[in-house]
Amino acid sequence: MSQFSLRLFVLNVPEFASLTEAARRLPACHVSDLGDYTVIAASEPIEFGRRALGLKPAVWYGLFTGGLDGRIESFGRDTVRIVPRGHETA
Repeated sequence: MSQFSLRLFVLNVPEFASLTEAARRLPACHVSDLGDYTVIAASEPIEFGRRALGLKPAVWYGLFTGGLDGRIESFGRDTVRIVPRGHETA
């Protein structure tokens, strides 16, 4: 996965399953299962919507407890945009 400069580590629990499934549908994402975690990797910015994922706010705000390698550019009540390391915002 060295070509990917954004990595999101998601704990494999039912509460976060909609995030990993949504990432599997995004052409920019490479998703791999690593034991207790799923790694969502990309080389370009990715965005997710809370309502589209069907997540309650408490789960939404816990999405990044597994860690990430990249930068959260924006994280609001209903959307998150994550960018690769070194990504410049226009």
